[in-house]
Amino acid sequence: MVLVYLDVKDSILLKSNDTSFHALYYILFQMDLVNNTWYADRINKQDICNKLSVTPAALEKMLKSLRDREILVQVHRGKYKLTNLLFEGY
Repeated sequence: MVLVYLDVKDSILLKSNDTSFHALYYILFQMDLVNNTWYADRINKQDICNKLSVTPAALEKMLKSLRDREILVQVHRGKYKLTNLLFEGY
């Protein structure tokens, strides 16, 4: 098994060609790690848009991609959690 940290400056997420993983990198910093939740409010989304230099529409496409791959799971409207597959075995 290979263990990599996703929230470091040299993250494998930022080296990916898939920009939705770049968004995931910044989502990790905004998450409530105790409850495994991320609030997709206007402030959090705008912060990610600024860091990635993308439009809100482009960010929505990235979030949809993460939801389609079941990396982000919607709990309620505007509230997400990371899939448990990322935490299994730790």
